[in-house]
Amino acid sequence: MQFRQNRYILFHLPTRRFLFPVRPYPTPSNPPKNMPAILTCADGSAYAPSLYQHTAWAAAQLHAEVEVLHVYPPAPPFYLPPVNFMGDPSMGSASLALPELTAISAAQEEDARHAAMELLGHAATTLHSHGVQNPELTALPGTLPDVLFSWDKPVDLLLLGKRGESTPASDTHLGSQIETIIRESTHPILVVSHNFKPIQRFLISFDDSPSVHAALRYIVHSPLLQGLPCDLVMAGDPTPENRAALESARDYLKTGGFDPQEFLMQGDPETVSTWEIAANQVDLLVMGAYSHSRFLQFFIGSTTTEIIRSCRVPVLLMGGKMPHSEP
Repeated sequence: MQFRQNRYILFHLPTRRFLFPVRPYPTPSNPPKNMPAILTCADGSAYAPSLYQHTAWAAAQLHAEVEVLHVYPPAPPFYLPPVNFMGDPSMGSASLALPELTAISAAQEEDARHAAMELLGHAATTLHSHGVQNPELTALPGTLPDVLFSWDKPVDLLLLGKRGESTPASDTHLGSQIETIIRESTHPILVVSHNFKPIQRFLISFDDSPSVHAALRYIVHSPLLQGLPCDLVMAGDPTPENRAALESARDYLKTGGFDPQEFLMQGDPETVSTWEIAANQVDLLVMGAYSHSRFLQFFIGSTTTEIIRSCRVPVLLMGGKMPHSEP
């Protein structure tokens, strides 16, 4: 990939700074202030093409700026364990860092840095082809959860692939870090599917939990899904309490200009949501996340994890640490 040398982006690493060249896309004239911000977490997984297409769709809906984040593992330092010279107590013990091993560590860091540059350059080119101009590109060493939990910039929507680079796309399990990120995040999260399909209809899996009420509030106040038809589905017995909760949610959505079709169906949420998505040609699932503690989840399992794992459309969730206020 060819990079021009007249535009650079600054990458911050713990002990040094690097200037990475990127394509000099034109900057929009008079960009609006306080634009919504999208953070897309990119890697080399099979979900990358879909991730960039979903990012472009969300950016157009929200009129948002886009930042692409790539987190790569830092090169491990090479140290010899403490040793005692010749068994002589007067010599004491010492930890040695051989110059050759240090050079290997530095070379590994340089390789990771160049790989990050190449990945982010490809991300910028792909996003530009889908109408996203001048995305900000950031590469940091560490783990994705640690980097996200220390992120200090505003984020209006976080985008993730369902599985990372180390997990084959054919694997039916979630990526190892997804649950941790969703549970601890303070942002709305869009977990993208393997293939992109234009979002023309969405379904809300309603369970009357605080997290799904946060999702309703996001839908009403955000332009992300404005103008789209939707279904409001609750899995449960047809009790007066369930009907009242479903009707209250329907009425609240109507205040945001939506006209949802509500359904109260018996069965577990995973089965009901899967059936409704297939029957009504739904392109996006909206739900709350992780109503149970990790301790309780150990015994009864997680509906959230099972739905994300098996769902063939993207899933919009509210991060587990978002404020949960009922509408």
